[in-house]
Amino acid sequence: MITYRKLTAAGAGKLIVAYLREHQLEPGKDARFERDRSDVETGDRLNTYYTGRDGKGAWGPNLGTRITEALGIDVGKIPTDEALARLFECKRADTGAEWAGAHATRTISGFDFTASPDKSVTLAAEFAATKAEQALIWLAIHRANDRAMAFIAKEVGVARRGKGGMSYVEAGEVAWVSFRHYTARPAMKIQDGPNGATAAVEIPVPGDPQAHIHNIMLNAVATESGHLGSLDSARITKTTSFMFGAYFQAELARELRSLGIGVSVDKKGRAIVIDGIPQEAKELFSKRNKQASQMAKAYAKRQGLDWNEMSAAQKFSILHTANLAYRSKKYDGSNDREIWREQAAEIGWHHETVLTDEAYGERSDAERFDMAYGIAADLLAKEFATAAVIDRDAFRTHAAHGLIAAGIREPEDVERVADLIEARGIQIDGTHVAFIKEEQEGRVRVATTEQLRVEKEMARLAAISSRTRAGALSEAAIAAAIERSGLDFDRDPEHGRAQLAAIRCLGLAGGLGFLTGVAGAGKTTLLRPLVDAWHSDGRRVVGTAIAWRQAEALKDAGITECYALSPLLQRMASGEMVLGKDSVLVIDEVSQVSPRQHLQLLEFQQEQGFALRMLGDREQGQSIEAGDGVELMMRVLPAEARAELLSTVRQKSARGREIAGRFRSSGRDLSKTEDEQRQADTARARAAIDMKREDGTIRLVGGDHDQVVAHIADLYLRRRDILIQAGMTRGITMSAPTNEDVMDLSRAVRERLRARGEIGREEIVRAAIDQRGEIYDLPISVGDRLRLFNRTHAQVATHRGSRWRELGSNGDFVTVKGWSDEGIVLENAKGRVGLVPWSRLADKESGRLRLGFGHAMTHDSAQGITSDEHVNAMPRGSAGVTGFTTYVGESRHVYACWTVVAEGALREAETWARPLGDIRPITTEDLYNRLAADMGRHPYKSLAVDLAKADLAADEQTARWIRQSHENERAQQRGQQPGRQIRRELDERPVHGVEPEQWDDVSRKLRKAGYATQAALDATRRLNDRPLRPEHRGPHNAPPPPAPARSQPDRGTGSASRVPSADRDL
Repeated sequence: MITYRKLTAAGAGKLIVAYLREHQLEPGKDARFERDRSDVETGDRLNTYYTGRDGKGAWGPNLGTRITEALGIDVGKIPTDEALARLFECKRADTGAEWAGAHATRTISGFDFTASPDKSVTLAAEFAATKAEQALIWLAIHRANDRAMAFIAKEVGVARRGKGGMSYVEAGEVAWVSFRHYTARPAMKIQDGPNGATAAVEIPVPGDPQAHIHNIMLNAVATESGHLGSLDSARITKTTSFMFGAYFQAELARELRSLGIGVSVDKKGRAIVIDGIPQEAKELFSKRNKQASQMAKAYAKRQGLDWNEMSAAQKFSILHTANLAYRSKKYDGSNDREIWREQAAEIGWHHETVLTDEAYGERSDAERFDMAYGIAADLLAKEFATAAVIDRDAFRTHAAHGLIAAGIREPEDVERVADLIEARGIQIDGTHVAFIKEEQEGRVRVATTEQLRVEKEMARLAAISSRTRAGALSEAAIAAAIERSGLDFDRDPEHGRAQLAAIRCLGLAGGLGFLTGVAGAGKTTLLRPLVDAWHSDGRRVVGTAIAWRQAEALKDAGITECYALSPLLQRMASGEMVLGKDSVLVIDEVSQVSPRQHLQLLEFQQEQGFALRMLGDREQGQSIEAGDGVELMMRVLPAEARAELLSTVRQKSARGREIAGRFRSSGRDLSKTEDEQRQADTARARAAIDMKREDGTIRLVGGDHDQVVAHIADLYLRRRDILIQAGMTRGITMSAPTNEDVMDLSRAVRERLRARGEIGREEIVRAAIDQRGEIYDLPISVGDRLRLFNRTHAQVATHRGSRWRELGSNGDFVTVKGWSDEGIVLENAKGRVGLVPWSRLADKESGRLRLGFGHAMTHDSAQGITSDEHVNAMPRGSAGVTGFTTYVGESRHVYACWTVVAEGALREAETWARPLGDIRPITTEDLYNRLAADMGRHPYKSLAVDLAKADLAADEQTARWIRQSHENERAQQRGQQPGRQIRRELDERPVHGVEPEQWDDVSRKLRKAGYATQAALDATRRLNDRPLRPEHRGPHNAPPPPAPARSQPDRGTGSASRVPSADRDL
């Protein structure tokens, strides 16, 4: 692993030197040339003697003359305090003059790249049987570190230059200085009294063994042209730091194998571990902070002291005393190794050696590259499962990870394997995919062809579905259902009108309708009349969501048939469920549905013909999988298929609604850069925080983690009691960023409830496991509240005897009513009580119970709930939250949301965000700014179509749709009927389909009949024109009038009798 941190140039050079030298004096001799054998001992001096590198500071090997002359560094001499302090302030080491290059003002003097091996490597060195073995392992660490730094230097040692409007880069030389450290010094969050400030400080106890090397790369690049520029800091990112760390691990694996040490790659495939070090030992030396805290608090309690009331000075004294009281070796600040060996002996670990002369077969380059490719391809497939677009540097990162196991010989191996990945492609879910590579915002970014196909096809089918009229309700049916619902849309007229508009939009939509509804908008309420109308129309209505609990909530809208999305898709794929043209599928919390799942649904829709109705809010959560389905929907759906309900009725007060609304982003604005979008969202979050500060509903809590958790638990129970006394029925809920936070908070609440007698004294303890695979002991008493991790059924007593009934789903809370050897009796929120056999709760692999503590939930689990009050808890600070989870946590309540954040964690995050050596004080406003930056951060998922600059098929369809709407409007303005021409063409289509031969036969018959008719007409005219004889003339002998036409021919004369009538009509 390699982490990085900036160094400030603002006059704190001496402080930085003291930190890096661990407050020790500068070395008196140069270990490279003056190796004094008389003072060889264990520890730093021993390794300095053997490796020729002083742990208190050594120049990087093979520094170029251009950079050393530009910075005044004499590599023939050891780094002095004065020289280092000057360099850390962007001054020459020899004269103290500022660095050359007046083109820019340097505020950053360097970057601290810290390389750390796995714990097993540290323990192998610290517990080595001989001094020489210890030095051998440290020499391996140093060599791997030096090669990693050379690799980094090549990556970032590039000066960016510009002239005449043209920009270019120029490679150059860089310099660094390294400091070897052996321990991870314990730090603890100490509060100065009950109301004082909290700071993370080193405590006077032995640290954990943890080898690491601080490498300060100075922020200067000396080019061949004589220019002194700055490092290309844009290349120092989270992704590249992973790549640098992977390269260090690959080089370390190479060195350890060369020593004949048995090594393997860790389970994640990202670090090299020494096989001869037991896991028990690694765990022992990784928990020093927690152990020190627990012992100090226990010691204070035995002395009758209240830890929370003590000053910082008193706590330091207790920490020092408590952690020495049970040791035979008294800690004096320098005898860590003696105490480590005592601790190892306590667990029965007596280490000898790891130099086992392990033999490793030699692989050819082709074999190494193939092996590395296979490992890297698997790791990349996992990345692409959750991200549609990643940095090209991720290819190199995972190439380096592959080379940890396959073996590395030179830095160029990394790019060779990365090129192999790009050329061959990878397998994702059994599908071979290639890559699309483009530059985006100054970085080379990559997407897969499969992700691009999924996004384009999903958008195409969504556009087609939204323009299909099948599935729409009539205006009359919607109006009748609204009338039957009895819902009051006039209590809040503006919101009521918005709800009615949303109902009409979803009802009148055809194949696909989409509703964006903010938290508390009443999406379930507006579904009720629609579900009623669909049922009245004879349709089958099915509800679904990502989680069972969210899907089951749709029953409140009248949808009786509900499924979690994955089981639903499996049923549809197997043919077990078919939704025909008389069916409607309603999807809630649609922002959690991935483009791939959207595509599956749309493909099933094309096959089966059901209507789709989607509801959700992309500002409350995102899909775990790659891509952003809602963003694609918003781009392709016509306006009439998209409804928006942006007002809420959950919060009773207008101010409460305003605060919750400010935590919701207005959405991705493609006209803004990422920085501009981030600044706007942060400003909104800070405004909401300031309003909460005025209302007293946000607080920063001092103390260590246990103190913060205790404060939150007390607040939760205090508000719970008040709500119960007031007769509130929705109660109070609590959410936190992580499952670990949820477990800590739930334990704290349970302890207090048990002390108050609200939970039974009798207790059983069962081995349990959560959905992440974390294992723990779960105490169970009557009255306990537990969380389910699976859809669970229980044996329920009914008037017909015991019957299996559904009790709850993943994320639901249940209350313990009792237990037996057979199982546990649980009650759900609706009062259903039943026996669940232990075997039904057992994890298939481990046999542990899949149950958890139930007084808190994660923000993701909280989506969709409503309570009278809510606690948005951040016991480890705000680093783990985003704007999406924040909006969920801040919008669950009706009356109040209490936001509680650990002050110490915020302060620590702000400290690490600043450059090393920054002496500016951290103020309360700085802490709230840090909080706002986290609560306002909206990491929208990237889309492959944006990287590929691909036009969605729906774009052209949208244009045609708009043009057609324009023509329809114009036709109506002229009094015409839109579509009349096409309807006539459709009516005439059967005639146009007659074969030519048939037309020829019909034509002959018509001509023949026409000739006969014409002959009859001519004969009639001649007869009428013949002059009458005189004796027959006169008024009494006028010719009779012609006979009237008859609908049927005369039976005696046939069709000829109609001719006179036809003649008259003509």
